[in-house]
Amino acid sequence: MPKRSDLRIVHIGAGRYRPGDREHVTYGIWRELACGFGHYHAIGRSESRPAEWTDGNLTVTLVRSFTKRELEFFATQFCLVRKIAAERPDAIICQSPVLGGFAAIVTAHLTGARVLSEFHGAEFFTDAPLGSRDWLLQRLAYFVLKRSAVIRVLSPRMRQRLGITYGPDQLHKAKVLPPRVNLARFCAQRGKRRSGHALRLAMVGSVNSNKGQMRLIRALEKIPFRADLHIVGSGPDLEAVRDQSRRLSSERSNLTVTLHGTLDHASVVSVLQKCDALVMYSLSEGTPRAMMEAMSVGLPVISTDVGFCADLFEHGREGFLLGDEPDKEVVGVLRLLHEDRARSRSMGNAARSRARRDFDSVKLFEAYRRLIEETASR
Repeated sequence: MPKRSDLRIVHIGAGRYRPGDREHVTYGIWRELACGFGHYHAIGRSESRPAEWTDGNLTVTLVRSFTKRELEFFATQFCLVRKIAAERPDAIICQSPVLGGFAAIVTAHLTGARVLSEFHGAEFFTDAPLGSRDWLLQRLAYFVLKRSAVIRVLSPRMRQRLGITYGPDQLHKAKVLPPRVNLARFCAQRGKRRSGHALRLAMVGSVNSNKGQMRLIRALEKIPFRADLHIVGSGPDLEAVRDQSRRLSSERSNLTVTLHGTLDHASVVSVLQKCDALVMYSLSEGTPRAMMEAMSVGLPVISTDVGFCADLFEHGREGFLLGDEPDKEVVGVLRLLHEDRARSRSMGNAARSRARRDFDSVKLFEAYRRLIEETASR
């Protein structure tokens, strides 16, 4: 196997960034992954003009984009082939087998580089109706996966679904490497709740119909005990949630809703510290980082059984996985946490231990770099 310091790596992501922005969380990921490699070239989309800059052994290229829609990048990715081929990379990482994956396999064909394909969204594994968007994504992904040397999946269940959706012949390429949490940021433990205080709940993410803030509020609006719901994020349902929270206040409901908007990491930690549990009430998910971050702070999690959420925690030990009728089940689960503070804290401690064991970014970054090395050597 060649030495890490001799390897040239290209990393294609489909996200949009501001030119020169070194504060974005993704830039920190690129900077960390580049450690020890001869050269690491990260490629993304620009929110405005094209841009390129170098930071040590890391080069960042942002290609022009005019819309937020990822479909644009599916078409424009082929413009990258000549630039990537000139790098003579040893390995090419594509964060999506569709968005960037086709540029990767074309370049690999020209240069002999090896391709590491990643999955992050659950849409690549759904039982998709013929002709639907997810069905098309899966057909396109299969074309790229056949030509990839290594496939990164985020959880054991995702690996299992890989074999079902794309065939068992892909399993020998699949490596499980979960997302990461910066424990240096999410290390503060939650505070203690005194007897008689309201149960404090957090929801973190875009405020929309998929994430389910409105559905949760409706499920909890007549709860027989006091609860404070803290919503972090913004999105298309924000005004409807605000109107609903005002109505609950005027009706003197036991449920109080606080909207925090979009916050930086330090402020998110501050909110989580003051809460007793995280609720993930989504209709679809991959492996949500917000859940792992809450567990790192010491919160038990309550989640709908969607995507690969069930791989992140153990039901009954580190949180609760809701069944087929979450609106009926969630009140009983929250009542248990409200009334049994000792169990709530025990589950939170177990969640924190799980996060330290399985999601520590220091350990997983090094595992990721080893996976890139393995890809280059195949």
